[in-house]
Amino acid sequence: MATCVHCGTGFTAATAEDRYCCRGCEYVADLISEQGFERFYDLKQGIAVAPVKSRPFEEHDFSWLQAKLTAAEDEARAQGCEAKVDLGLEGISCVGCVWLIERLFSRHPGGIRAAANPASGQLHLEWVPGKCDIESFLRELCRFGYVAAPTPQGGGDHERRRLAARMGLCAAFALNTMGFSLPVYLGMPRDFEFADLFKMIAFLSATLSMLVGAGYFIDRAWRALKAGSLHIDLPIALGLVAAYLGSIVGWALDAERLMYFDFVSVFVFLMLAGRYLQTAAVDRNRRRLVRRQPVPVELRLAGDEGRSVPRDSLEPGMKFALAAGQALPVSGVLAGGEADFSLEWIHGEADPVRHVAGARLPAGAILLSRNPVWVTAGERWRDSLLARLTAPAEGERSAPGLDKLLRVYLTIVLLLGIVALALWGARGDWLTGGQAMISVFVVSCPCALGVAIPLADSLVATAMERLGVFVRSGTVWARLRRVKKVIFDKTGTLTLERPVLENAEAVAALDDAAALALARLTSGSLHPVSRSLLEALGHRGQRLLAGGGNLIPREVPGSGVSIEDANGQWSLGKAGWLADSQSASDAGGQSELRHNGVLAAAFRFRESLRPDVARTLGFLKRRGMQPHILSGDHPDKVALTASTLELPADQAHGGLSPEDKAACVRSLDASDTLYLGDGANDSLAFDAALVTGTPVVDRSLLESKSDFFTLGAGLGFLPELFLAAAARELAVRAAFGFALVYNLTTVAVSMAGLMSPLLAAVLMPMSSLVSIGIVISLIRWKFTDT
Repeated sequence: MATCVHCGTGFTAATAEDRYCCRGCEYVADLISEQGFERFYDLKQGIAVAPVKSRPFEEHDFSWLQAKLTAAEDEARAQGCEAKVDLGLEGISCVGCVWLIERLFSRHPGGIRAAANPASGQLHLEWVPGKCDIESFLRELCRFGYVAAPTPQGGGDHERRRLAARMGLCAAFALNTMGFSLPVYLGMPRDFEFADLFKMIAFLSATLSMLVGAGYFIDRAWRALKAGSLHIDLPIALGLVAAYLGSIVGWALDAERLMYFDFVSVFVFLMLAGRYLQTAAVDRNRRRLVRRQPVPVELRLAGDEGRSVPRDSLEPGMKFALAAGQALPVSGVLAGGEADFSLEWIHGEADPVRHVAGARLPAGAILLSRNPVWVTAGERWRDSLLARLTAPAEGERSAPGLDKLLRVYLTIVLLLGIVALALWGARGDWLTGGQAMISVFVVSCPCALGVAIPLADSLVATAMERLGVFVRSGTVWARLRRVKKVIFDKTGTLTLERPVLENAEAVAALDDAAALALARLTSGSLHPVSRSLLEALGHRGQRLLAGGGNLIPREVPGSGVSIEDANGQWSLGKAGWLADSQSASDAGGQSELRHNGVLAAAFRFRESLRPDVARTLGFLKRRGMQPHILSGDHPDKVALTASTLELPADQAHGGLSPEDKAACVRSLDASDTLYLGDGANDSLAFDAALVTGTPVVDRSLLESKSDFFTLGAGLGFLPELFLAAAARELAVRAAFGFALVYNLTTVAVSMAGLMSPLLAAVLMPMSSLVSIGIVISLIRWKFTDT
């Protein structure tokens, strides 16, 4: 497997000369070299980042920007300071990105500061009001593969920030508690004049730790109990409450062996640190994609001076505008003219379909034509199939078997604690019995696992990010180990989202005039063929557009597009379209570029499987997994794909509706299915599968519902994903084995009445360090070994 020179992700090279995983990476690498920004690669330090893919060649919508800029500049003028704005930014992932964005902004007059944050996926800009063209800068960023969008509201970033704040405060409380508990362990006399003050400070610090930090775990454990399930936070909450209440009793009785205030504070901090580590990587990946979804939230109505209404307010009979690239939110009727639509979200067919005035359009049809069209709504949004398909998932799936394991674990811990109390009470020593019971609850807290498991999750997630795979769910690794059936959608998942140009030499052979005409004809188009041709032009096409200017083509839906320049008429369309009487269409192309009717080039395309599909299916079969294909595409096409991949006919089904797909998944699923899909017609099947993943394509929809998404072109990541899950399981099992031995030993010591607060405070961080060492060494060994 080759490594992309620009982004560092692995890919399968078609020839020995291939150095880039996609045209986007090649284009951006040329730009960086051409403009003298090679230091980007020094700062990147070999870190693998997300592939650029088609971002530099796409037409990006900045209609939302002007209102933000106007508000920012008005506020700046009122306060007499610089204008500021915060935006979401897709594509940023390393220090090299931060440096490159700062350098690009410094070249724009009026720009003051650009601060990009890879962790939060945000961009902060400051400029002199009225003196800096922010939109021009953002469009320049698009050429380098960074796409700006409105800052995402709420979500996981709030959770991460809240955890960070709690962790910082609890670190200070833990230092306070340890500092004022240490003199007791060092032999401070009971009659020392400040002894009571030290205990009071330790109590207050532990109380603050409980309020600020422990409340997080107690609240989550309680909500899980009310929902009828058990959560890993329950034993954490139990140990903290027992240690805190026992410490208060010990303080009241002046029994220092019951006072675990220092343990409470340190344990809260360690658990918050582990949870932050686990949450940060997942939330970062959830914010990685900021592009706007193609289903419009608001729609402009005909009449009423262009009044816009939320899609929830649509009623049958309302006429609204649909812009290029947007998906029709409800079924309706094309009110006038003609246009090309993609129905790939509906049935998986990727080819554009021409519709004329009066034609019925299904919800989910995506407008490919350049000009907006008017559509008469045929139903309400809430009644639309697309509303069901885009409904958010009902919360995160839990790890299989966790409830049962926690139930057994908690039962044993509670029984042992009560037994210890009863045994010592039978001897008449209830104080020692109380100490033994509290000690059992305290040392049974899953401290080592609470740090080791998040660390294992973070290590394997980071390893997968180098392959262009980004995990969005903290429980996906345990669920992946249950997978026995892997189900693929066909179009856009097993195959590439756009047709592959077979004769790329035809594009390379064009002279500059023809290449400029082809760039003008394809720039801004959403047709799959046009986008493939624009990418094939690469840096040359973008350079010619920058120097020669763009023209708006005239579009004839179902036939092609044409422009007029100083050299005459250029056209790009189906074979024979706008051919002169002497120019026969015998070039064997599916699309033709013509100049004044004379053939300039013919282009051939084919549907292509993603790289590494055959190798990936071979891996799955060797591992005892069963691959399936469920597609809305024509059954004959699905059968041909299955035959090519040597899959049995009963494991490949075509012509399926979204409901059919979901029913098939439910019939196959025994809590052991992984579903990979990319379109709205895969959404219901997502809800039925144990694990879900999606490749990010041009018009992606399912990233917010998936457990992971991939930005690479191939499927070679899938074997690595399963190997990562196996490595993570090995490390967690080893850490669990150590924790079992540790708990058995410390529980025995506790039941014997020999556990002291000092010993517990020393053993807790030591056990965490040992668990961390086990996890790191085993995951590194496993990845090196495989």
